[in-house]
Amino acid sequence: MKTIKRQILEFISEELELDINREEVKEFENQLNLENDFYIEIDGNEYRVINADAIWDIFVEEIKDITEECYTGKLEWWIAVDWEETAENCLQADGYGHHFSGYDGSELECEFGEEDYYIFRTN
Repeated sequence: MKTIKRQILEFISEELELDINREEVKEFENQLNLENDFYIEIDGNEYRVINADAIWDIFVEEIKDITEECYTGKLEWWIAVDWEETAENCLQADGYGHHFSGYDGSELECEFGEEDYYIFRTN
């Protein structure tokens, strides 16, 4: 079985096709152990890494926030919105990549250890 560090090294070199910096790998591994949602810079590119178990709740909350920001003053307080259904519609239309990856709308799925993660380039 591969170590998490080996999985990260292979992900960076094979999936992202970027140069490996040992300090970035160490930071990546540390963040995986601490956070379900974090940003990391790899070879000058910024990525957002989200644990598959947490992504749905994060997505729903961000869809709600964006909708409320865009329509502030246009939606009355008494209008009820089913945020889960709204997020499901957005996911079906565009996928996670469209929302989380401001760079190119793509999403990568990877396993580190026994956990699944989504990875999105953000710049």
